[in-house]
Amino acid sequence: MPTLAAVEGGGTTFVAALGTSDPLTILERAEFPTKPNPTETLQEVKEWLSTRTYDSLGVACFGPVDLNSASATWGHITTTPKEGWQNTDVMGPLLALRKVPCLFDTDVNAPALEEFRHYATGDQGSCAYVTVGTGVGIGLVVNGKMVKGLVHPEGGHIPALKRPEDNFKGIGRHPWSIEGQVCASAIAARAGVPMDKLKEIPDDSEVWLDVAYVLGSMCATLTLLCSIERIVLSGGIMQRASLFPKIRQATRSILADYVNHPKLLEDGPEGIDSYIVPSERGNEAGIYGALALADAALRQSRRQDGEGEGYTLASLVKSCTSR
Repeated sequence: MPTLAAVEGGGTTFVAALGTSDPLTILERAEFPTKPNPTETLQEVKEWLSTRTYDSLGVACFGPVDLNSASATWGHITTTPKEGWQNTDVMGPLLALRKVPCLFDTDVNAPALEEFRHYATGDQGSCAYVTVGTGVGIGLVVNGKMVKGLVHPEGGHIPALKRPEDNFKGIGRHPWSIEGQVCASAIAARAGVPMDKLKEIPDDSEVWLDVAYVLGSMCATLTLLCSIERIVLSGGIMQRASLFPKIRQATRSILADYVNHPKLLEDGPEGIDSYIVPSERGNEAGIYGALALADAALRQSRRQDGEGEGYTLASLVKSCTSR
């Protein structure tokens, strides 16, 4: 059975893993702190991978990143706000170690692919994966393909709809955005507590009603704009399970029965509880997403005509092995 290598590049931690497919299974993994110097971080990942054998590589990374396989900066982190990591070549050093079929994508698109491939039901063709934590990111699979085009989805920066009672001005470059309103530091600012006290905000605090309404507006936008069939909410903030019913209620309130579908109109596991859901992978969603990229890259490389399941680009896989 082929061995898959996966790397999840996070703002706090890089994770490297080896695994297999059918079903995706992690065999071993290691974590490395994301240091201010990218070279040091990537060197630690390379040293771990260098003592192992694998047949393909999937990398899911924080961004913004360049996903254009024809670009000279493909595989780079570009204009990230993370100090020291601007214009960092991620894939170059990893492919210098071993040229294998590979795919590179965002740390939200990759989990969206994994959630779609392994947890879609019936004839579903779409899935949104949202992480709410240090920032807010949205990965999209639509018609069976990860969404990318001019760049890649930056859904955390769409405007937020707020409760009339919510007077919080927001933070960051886009204080009016989903991220500016409900990322971890924004929630701390809302509650007037330091970041390390977030977990102490009680479930019945009005802060969570405001947060849920903003996230409900995001879910309503995904529903109306992309007709998404399943919305997966993950990340550190979404470990607070009491948020889910609040977000579902806010989504329905904002949509006001306009979308006539049982997934939105009905309660319970056959209704909205199966439409806006927690990640099946929990905090492991990112590395499983990277593993899904490695699996997709290997499958694509084995198809002579480059046709098939539709969630990878044959040209990108070929470019990985020729760099």
